[in-house]
Amino acid sequence: MKTFLRDLQLAVRHLRRAPGFSGAAILTLALGIGATTAIFSTINAALLEPLPYPNAKDLYAIRTDLTDGRVTTGLLSGAEIHRLNDPNLSIVHAAGLVQQDLTLLPDDGVPTHVTVNGVSEGFFEVFGLPMTLGGFTAEHFAGPNSPPVVVISYRVWQDTYGGDPNVIGRPIHFAEAQTTIAGVAPKGFDTPHGANYWFNQPRPPDDPNHSLDGYMRIKPGASIERVEAEMESVMRGLERDFPASDRARIYVVRPLVEQIVGDLGPILMVVLSATALLLGLACVNVTNLLLARGAARAKEMAVRVALGAGRGRIVRQLLTESALLAVLGTVAGLVVGWAGLRLLLAAGATELPRLDVVTFDGRVLAFALGVLVISGFVVGFAPALRLARTDVRALMNESGRSATGGRATTRWLGTLMVAEIALAVMLVAGAGWLIRSFDNLRGINPGFAAEGRLVFDASFLGPAYPNNEAVDAAAQNLTDKLRAIPGVTDVGMTSNLPLRSGQEGSLLLEVDGIPFNADNPMGSRQRLASPGFFSAMGVPVLAGREFNGSDLPNTQAVAIVNRTFAERYLQGRDPLGTHFRSGYPTIFPNSDVMIVGVVEDVRQKSLVLEAEPAFYLSDRQIPIRRRTVVVHSDRPDPASLQTAIRDAVRQVDQTMAVDITVVSNLVAETMLRQKLGMQLMLVFGAVALALAAVGIYGVIAYAASQRRGEMATRLALGASRGSIFRLMLRQGRTLAIIGAAAGLGGAWLAGRVVASRLYEVRASDPRVLVSATLLVAGLAILATAIPAFRSSRLKPSQVLRPD
Repeated sequence: MKTFLRDLQLAVRHLRRAPGFSGAAILTLALGIGATTAIFSTINAALLEPLPYPNAKDLYAIRTDLTDGRVTTGLLSGAEIHRLNDPNLSIVHAAGLVQQDLTLLPDDGVPTHVTVNGVSEGFFEVFGLPMTLGGFTAEHFAGPNSPPVVVISYRVWQDTYGGDPNVIGRPIHFAEAQTTIAGVAPKGFDTPHGANYWFNQPRPPDDPNHSLDGYMRIKPGASIERVEAEMESVMRGLERDFPASDRARIYVVRPLVEQIVGDLGPILMVVLSATALLLGLACVNVTNLLLARGAARAKEMAVRVALGAGRGRIVRQLLTESALLAVLGTVAGLVVGWAGLRLLLAAGATELPRLDVVTFDGRVLAFALGVLVISGFVVGFAPALRLARTDVRALMNESGRSATGGRATTRWLGTLMVAEIALAVMLVAGAGWLIRSFDNLRGINPGFAAEGRLVFDASFLGPAYPNNEAVDAAAQNLTDKLRAIPGVTDVGMTSNLPLRSGQEGSLLLEVDGIPFNADNPMGSRQRLASPGFFSAMGVPVLAGREFNGSDLPNTQAVAIVNRTFAERYLQGRDPLGTHFRSGYPTIFPNSDVMIVGVVEDVRQKSLVLEAEPAFYLSDRQIPIRRRTVVVHSDRPDPASLQTAIRDAVRQVDQTMAVDITVVSNLVAETMLRQKLGMQLMLVFGAVALALAAVGIYGVIAYAASQRRGEMATRLALGASRGSIFRLMLRQGRTLAIIGAAAGLGGAWLAGRVVASRLYEVRASDPRVLVSATLLVAGLAILATAIPAFRSSRLKPSQVLRPD
């Protein structure tokens, strides 16, 4: 212990004697450690922190898929949920959920849009937390006529009802329905994220309609492989009983945390890999500093060895100094990481799943401690090994002015310079890949125009709308009032707005003139749209016409299909005038419609998913009570119309809540994760370039200082300054080429791993690889040119004069 304290005291003394060196080393490590710790804290919050449920690792999200290529919603039916609750399976319980938008009418009379979640029996039991108060009972799921009741969240109970323990049985008013409170959810319950209201939705055990998101808890100790095998057997039984809906269908299971986080997880892992490279670059930089400083201290070390100090004692002392630098760098890095994390959250990360609360907890601090140990060892290893293999005479020669300059140290520095350049190339290439991915996303044609458009939801529910005629009249009245607003050019309505989460029908098709294939029937998405919707949304009409005022319930039912529908199913024929029928799980005999138009494909679910076959029906022929209204304006700032839009809605229905969204913002939100990853990589790439430039400059400057005598002699013997400049530049250029080549290979290998997590990015993309290599190599040559220029400007008389 005394020896350690003495080593620590000497380390502090040496670092205090060289404040410039110490500050540069600590700052460099702080950047690397801070960035790594900040990103790890987000991964910890998003992926590692357990969900707030008992044995959360046993919770899974369930979807379905069709293996024969038919179109499907990916949701589950009531029958598929019911059969997973067989007690003979390795599943504790399974339940389903469907989201709906309702209008809450609070006591203050201000209507508010809220999302409510219809759940099947046993939903809360899946997650294993005790209810705060009350809850659903078996009677609430006794049949389709069971009265609706609502479970409210803990936060609503506190904020709206003041934590009243007698809240059970109190009425809760929605514009669409009147119900009562049946319970208060557990504190911390957050499935789906941000949910505040759950109501009972009984489903018969033979329900074939796919509209539910599924959740399940498996039995403790059961392997997911065993559970999936059992679920495969269950689906085959469903296929026998419901061949129309479950033929070639499979269950798709994901851990619940992965389902919540989605594609944020891979992006964070890519960024964490980049920070690991940045940390490696920082460690290499500090190692360079220590090697150069060790050469300057060679005489001191030689004297200590000559006086009897063991080589192990000197190595231990150097490792203590590097460990002290690592400790100070880690402390500073935690500060940098905390500040960086605050900036990251302020930049919009809080809008992403599970990043609303990110802290430096014990796991993050343990990670920082591990980084400290690794960094301390890495930065101290090379200087210690350098001294451990050198005898006293070599140390004395290395410290002398006339020596050839510590060739071993120079070789170490050259090797580390190559490593710096290679790491910098890989980091810059990583930034390039994320830029390419984001640029590819922005370049996608979504099939509609986002600029100049506002959207809001309108619900025509409640006693004011007793029938379809009343709904249609109110919708036309609202459309007319919106079109009368100055600056409004188009107004339309739809059942399914692109890029918004929401259910849409997935139906089977039978087209006139094409034999129906029961083994592989055609399938399509079904959406509803109003007259004027496609022009309001900027969706090009490729053939035929839009819906118009003559498309009424007592006229020929009409449809508009998208490009994919026409190309895939109509076999090159003219789609206009073609009739088809649809339905699920069988074709409905009275569903005949005639195609009157073809529109461009729209990216409905996501920008990265290709359009599926889809047809649109007129909402005047099939009135719907919940719609999304699209308002197109030619004003530079369409958001300025919000007040006028709200006034128009109030003239139609005082109880209708209006939450207006700018469509361009909606599109931008879908790319928030990719944008955040790109911005982080740009920062890391810039820091990597700065560290590499400083490190390369330091290596070449050290080499130049070791060869001052040689260069002065050459100049005294008649060498030109240009030849000296080229001689020194050649040394850095060679190392830059080697490092760039190594970095290019490493970037290509890393790209093969990363490319699958990004959008349309290839590991061999020459624009990324060549640009990154040239940028870093150019910077390396520039950093080399400065000390080379200084060497060419030496004055031999000053360098060669006797002491």
